[in-house]
Amino acid sequence: MAEANTYYAASAQNQLHQAQEILDEHVTSSATGRCLACGSFGPCRRRENAAVIFSRTLRLPTRQPGATRPELVGAVRAGSGWFQKAGEARALRADEP
Repeated sequence: MAEANTYYAASAQNQLHQAQEILDEHVTSSATGRCLACGSFGPCRRRENAAVIFSRTLRLPTRQPGATRPELVGAVRAGSGWFQKAGEARALRADEP
């Protein structure tokens, strides 16, 4: 069977790059629910338009951990709770003879 390849033109790569920059800039704050760049509520129109570009190309945008500033609403880091401690205990038991 023939191997299938997907090729993107330079203009498509440029659109994805610009869309990623918009997504990085127009982040909805966890604390206020407003866009950190333009101040509108929820995901702003520019962010939604950039997300459409990714959905049409079947690509996923790069995520920026902590961009929404979840600490402002009291969120804690995922690896700092009971789940991590349970995993560490399991790893210690596996090392025992």
